[in-house]
Amino acid sequence: QHTKYRLFEMPVGNVAAIIAARRTRRNSKVRPTPVNVAEQRRRQAALAEYARKVKLGKIIRTYDTNNSGKLERDQVVKLLTDMDSSTPPGTLPSDEQVDFLLKLYDKAGDQAIVIDELEELLICWHTYTENRALFEDKLNKYDVSKTGKLSKEELKAYLTDLNGGIEVQDSEVDWVMQEGDILGDGQLNKMELWRVTALWFSYVDSKKSNDCCTLL
Repeated sequence: QHTKYRLFEMPVGNVAAIIAARRTRRNSKVRPTPVNVAEQRRRQAALAEYARKVKLGKIIRTYDTNNSGKLERDQVVKLLTDMDSSTPPGTLPSDEQVDFLLKLYDKAGDQAIVIDELEELLICWHTYTENRALFEDKLNKYDVSKTGKLSKEELKAYLTDLNGGIEVQDSEVDWVMQEGDILGDGQLNKMELWRVTALWFSYVDSKKSNDCCTLL
Protein backbone atom coordinates (compact mmCIF):
# COMPACT_ATOMS: atom_id res chain seq x y z
CA GLN A 1 0.00 0.00 0.00
CA HIS A 2 1.08 3.60 -0.57
CA THR A 3 2.18 5.64 2.40
CA LYS A 4 -0.72 8.09 2.18
CA TYR A 5 -3.18 5.24 2.67
CA ARG A 6 -1.29 3.83 5.62
CA LEU A 7 -1.36 7.22 7.32
CA PHE A 8 -5.14 7.14 7.56
CA GLU A 9 -4.96 3.76 9.26
CA MET A 10 -2.70 5.14 12.03
CA PRO A 11 -3.87 6.87 15.20
CA VAL A 12 -4.11 10.64 14.87
CA GLY A 13 -1.22 11.17 17.31
CA ASN A 14 1.12 9.03 15.23
CA VAL A 15 0.21 10.85 12.03
CA ALA A 16 0.88 14.24 13.61
CA ALA A 17 4.24 13.07 14.90
CA ILE A 18 5.30 11.84 11.46
CA ILE A 19 4.24 15.08 9.77
CA ALA A 20 6.05 17.16 12.38
CA ALA A 21 9.21 15.11 11.97
CA ARG A 22 9.15 15.57 8.18
CA ARG A 23 8.66 19.33 8.53
CA THR A 24 11.57 19.50 10.97
CA ARG A 25 13.85 17.70 8.51
CA ARG A 26 12.83 20.02 5.68
CA ASN A 27 13.25 23.19 7.68
CA SER A 28 16.42 22.34 9.55
CA LYS A 29 19.79 23.38 8.14
CA VAL A 30 22.08 20.81 9.66
CA ARG A 31 25.73 21.57 9.14
CA PRO A 32 28.73 19.53 10.27
CA THR A 33 30.62 20.90 13.21
CA PRO A 34 33.36 23.16 11.78
CA VAL A 35 36.91 21.88 12.17
CA ASN A 36 39.47 24.44 13.21
CA VAL A 37 42.69 24.97 11.26
CA ALA A 38 44.86 23.22 13.83
CA GLU A 39 42.68 20.10 13.69
CA GLN A 40 42.71 20.13 9.89
CA ARG A 41 46.50 20.27 9.92
CA ARG A 42 46.67 17.48 12.47
CA ARG A 43 44.50 15.27 10.28
CA GLN A 44 46.50 16.11 7.16
CA ALA A 45 49.73 15.35 9.00
CA ALA A 46 48.31 12.03 10.19
CA LEU A 47 47.30 11.10 6.63
CA ALA A 48 50.73 12.08 5.30
CA GLU A 49 52.44 10.02 8.01
CA TYR A 50 50.25 7.04 7.17
CA ALA A 51 51.07 7.34 3.45
CA ARG A 52 54.78 7.59 4.31
CA LYS A 53 54.65 4.46 6.46
CA VAL A 54 52.80 2.57 3.72
CA LYS A 55 55.43 3.54 1.13
CA LEU A 56 58.35 2.60 3.39
CA GLY A 57 56.64 -0.64 4.36
CA LYS A 58 56.26 -1.54 0.69
CA ILE A 59 59.99 -1.00 0.13
CA ILE A 60 60.82 -3.20 3.12
CA ARG A 61 58.56 -5.99 1.84
CA THR A 62 60.04 -5.77 -1.65
CA TYR A 63 63.67 -6.21 -0.55
CA ASP A 64 63.16 -8.25 2.64
CA THR A 65 63.52 -11.58 0.87
CA ASN A 66 63.82 -13.64 4.07
CA ASN A 67 60.83 -11.98 5.80
CA SER A 68 62.87 -10.79 8.79
CA GLY A 69 60.99 -7.49 8.96
CA LYS A 70 64.13 -5.48 8.25
CA LEU A 71 66.74 -5.06 5.55
CA GLU A 72 70.00 -6.85 6.18
CA ARG A 73 73.27 -5.76 4.59
CA ASP A 74 72.92 -7.66 1.30
CA GLN A 75 69.34 -6.43 0.94
CA VAL A 76 70.43 -2.85 1.61
CA VAL A 77 73.06 -3.24 -1.11
CA LYS A 78 70.38 -4.37 -3.56
CA LEU A 79 68.15 -1.42 -2.66
CA LEU A 80 70.99 1.10 -3.03
CA THR A 81 71.96 -0.42 -6.37
CA ASP A 82 68.41 -0.10 -7.70
CA MET A 83 68.10 3.49 -6.46
CA ASP A 84 71.38 4.75 -7.92
CA SER A 85 70.74 6.58 -11.20
CA SER A 86 74.20 8.16 -11.30
CA THR A 87 76.01 5.00 -12.39
CA PRO A 88 75.36 2.30 -15.01
CA PRO A 89 72.50 -0.06 -14.04
CA GLY A 90 73.61 -2.81 -11.71
CA THR A 91 76.58 -0.88 -10.29
CA LEU A 92 76.97 -1.90 -6.65
CA PRO A 93 77.76 0.65 -3.94
CA SER A 94 81.22 0.28 -2.47
CA ASP A 95 81.70 -1.50 0.86
CA GLU A 96 82.83 1.83 2.27
CA GLN A 97 79.60 3.51 1.21
CA VAL A 98 77.49 0.75 2.74
CA ASP A 99 79.58 0.89 5.92
CA PHE A 100 79.00 4.64 6.10
CA LEU A 101 75.21 4.35 5.74
CA LEU A 102 74.88 1.52 8.24
CA LYS A 103 77.12 3.28 10.72
CA LEU A 104 75.01 6.41 10.43
CA TYR A 105 71.48 4.97 10.37
CA ASP A 106 71.60 1.47 11.89
CA LYS A 107 70.69 2.57 15.41
CA ALA A 108 70.57 -0.97 16.82
CA GLY A 109 74.01 -1.83 15.46
CA ASP A 110 72.84 -5.16 13.99
CA GLN A 111 73.90 -4.44 10.40
CA ALA A 112 70.27 -4.05 9.35
CA ILE A 113 67.80 -1.25 8.63
CA VAL A 114 64.25 -1.19 10.04
CA ILE A 115 61.38 0.90 8.71
CA ASP A 116 61.99 3.81 11.10
CA GLU A 117 65.60 4.10 9.87
CA LEU A 118 64.90 3.61 6.18
CA GLU A 119 63.70 7.06 5.15
CA GLU A 120 66.78 8.96 6.34
CA LEU A 121 69.05 6.39 4.72
CA LEU A 122 67.22 6.76 1.39
CA ILE A 123 67.34 10.57 1.55
CA CYS A 124 71.06 10.48 2.27
CA TRP A 125 71.81 8.05 -0.57
CA HIS A 126 69.63 9.98 -3.04
CA THR A 127 71.27 13.30 -2.17
CA TYR A 128 74.74 11.79 -2.49
CA THR A 129 74.11 10.04 -5.82
CA GLU A 130 72.49 13.16 -7.29
CA ASN A 131 75.64 15.14 -6.39
CA ARG A 132 78.20 12.36 -6.83
CA ALA A 133 80.12 14.10 -9.63
CA LEU A 134 80.36 17.33 -7.65
CA PHE A 135 81.88 15.65 -4.59
CA GLU A 136 84.24 13.57 -6.72
CA ASP A 137 85.53 16.81 -8.27
CA LYS A 138 85.92 18.42 -4.83
CA LEU A 139 87.73 15.39 -3.48
CA ASN A 140 90.07 15.28 -6.46
CA LYS A 141 90.83 18.99 -6.08
CA TYR A 142 91.70 18.96 -2.38
CA ASP A 143 93.11 15.44 -2.05
CA VAL A 144 96.66 16.57 -2.75
CA SER A 145 98.06 13.42 -1.13
CA LYS A 146 96.04 11.29 -3.61
CA THR A 147 94.78 8.88 -0.96
CA GLY A 148 91.16 9.09 -2.12
CA LYS A 149 90.27 10.84 1.14
CA LEU A 150 90.82 14.19 2.82
CA SER A 151 93.14 14.56 5.78
CA LYS A 152 92.56 17.25 8.42
CA GLU A 153 94.91 19.64 6.59
CA GLU A 154 93.15 19.03 3.28
CA LEU A 155 89.78 19.47 4.98
CA LYS A 156 90.91 22.87 6.26
CA ALA A 157 91.72 23.97 2.71
CA TYR A 158 88.30 22.76 1.54
CA LEU A 159 86.43 24.55 4.34
CA THR A 160 88.42 27.73 3.67
CA ASP A 161 87.22 27.58 0.07
CA LEU A 162 83.61 27.12 1.25
CA ASN A 163 84.18 30.06 3.62
CA GLY A 164 84.87 32.43 0.74
CA GLY A 165 88.64 32.19 1.06
CA ILE A 166 88.62 33.25 4.73
CA GLU A 167 90.75 30.82 6.71
CA VAL A 168 88.80 28.74 9.22
CA GLN A 169 89.97 28.14 12.76
CA ASP A 170 91.66 24.88 13.74
CA SER A 171 88.98 24.32 16.38
CA GLU A 172 86.32 24.48 13.66
CA VAL A 173 88.23 22.00 11.53
CA ASP A 174 88.52 19.66 14.52
CA TRP A 175 84.78 19.87 15.14
CA VAL A 176 83.88 19.23 11.50
CA MET A 177 86.28 16.28 11.31
CA GLN A 178 84.88 14.79 14.50
CA GLU A 179 81.30 15.12 13.29
CA GLY A 180 81.95 14.03 9.71
CA ASP A 181 84.37 11.14 10.18
CA ILE A 182 81.68 8.49 10.54
CA LEU A 183 84.01 5.56 9.85
CA GLY A 184 86.50 6.84 12.42
CA ASP A 185 89.67 6.56 10.36
CA GLY A 186 90.73 10.19 10.73
CA GLN A 187 90.00 10.98 7.08
CA LEU A 188 86.96 11.88 4.98
CA ASN A 189 85.74 9.87 2.00
CA LYS A 190 83.31 11.20 -0.63
CA MET A 191 80.17 10.43 1.36
CA GLU A 192 81.66 11.92 4.50
CA LEU A 193 82.64 14.97 2.48
CA TRP A 194 78.98 15.40 1.52
CA ARG A 195 78.06 15.22 5.20
CA VAL A 196 80.63 17.78 6.37
CA THR A 197 79.60 20.17 3.59
CA ALA A 198 76.03 20.14 4.90
CA LEU A 199 77.31 20.48 8.46
CA TRP A 200 79.48 23.45 7.56
CA PHE A 201 76.71 25.40 5.83
CA SER A 202 74.38 24.68 8.74
CA TYR A 203 77.07 25.89 11.14
CA VAL A 204 77.65 29.10 9.16
CA ASP A 205 73.90 29.85 9.01
CA SER A 206 73.64 29.29 12.76
CA LYS A 207 76.63 31.55 13.39
CA LYS A 208 75.11 34.34 11.27
CA SER A 209 71.84 34.02 13.15
CA ASN A 210 73.62 34.30 16.50
CA ASP A 211 75.59 37.33 15.31
CA CYS A 212 72.36 39.05 14.28
CA CYS A 213 70.81 38.35 17.68
CA THR A 214 73.91 39.79 19.38
CA LEU A 215 73.61 42.99 17.36
CA LEU A 216 69.95 43.33 18.33
